[in-house]
Amino acid sequence: MPNGKIVDDFTVTTLADVAMIVPITKDNKVIWVNQFKPGIGEVIIQLPAGRSEKHHSSMIETAQHELEEEVGVKITQDKLHFIAKVHAFSTKATEVVHLFLAEDCEFNSKQNLDVNEDIEILQFSFDEVEEKILNGQIWDAEAITAWELVKKKFPDKFAFIK
Repeated sequence: MPNGKIVDDFTVTTLADVAMIVPITKDNKVIWVNQFKPGIGEVIIQLPAGRSEKHHSSMIETAQHELEEEVGVKITQDKLHFIAKVHAFSTKATEVVHLFLAEDCEFNSKQNLDVNEDIEILQFSFDEVEEKILNGQIWDAEAITAWELVKKKFPDKFAFIK
C-alpha cells in the first residue's frame, strides 16, 4: 500500500490494456458482437474489443486490428475517434479500456477470429441499442459506458435518438 502496509493474500491481475470500439455504419447502425465470455459463463452482446498485443504500436492500432479481426471492418485512422479511457476493476486488475468511435464503417474485410472466439455479428439502430440497454439485453458495463460517452462527446451524431 502507499503507506507501506503489506496486505497478505491480495492479488492484482496484470492485464494488457483493451481497445473497445463503437462502430457505426454509413446507414447509422451500430455493430455489436454476440460472444461467449468465460468469466461469466454466458453469451453476451458487447462492442468489438480486444487486448493490445506486442506488435501494436498504439491503442488506435489495437482498435483498428480488433475491428477488422472481430467484425470484418477495416477502417482508417481518420475515421477512428478517441472517446475516453475507463477502468472497471481498479482494485484487482491493471487493465484500462480505451474507448473509440468508428465512423462510416463498411464490411470490407473478413473476420479473422482467434481460436478462442466464436462471434456472431449484430447490427442495431440507435433506438434499438437504447431499448436493449434498458431491457437488460445489453448489460456489459464497459459497452454501456462507451455508448453513453460517445453520445455525450458527439451529440450531433445522436440528436435524433428518442
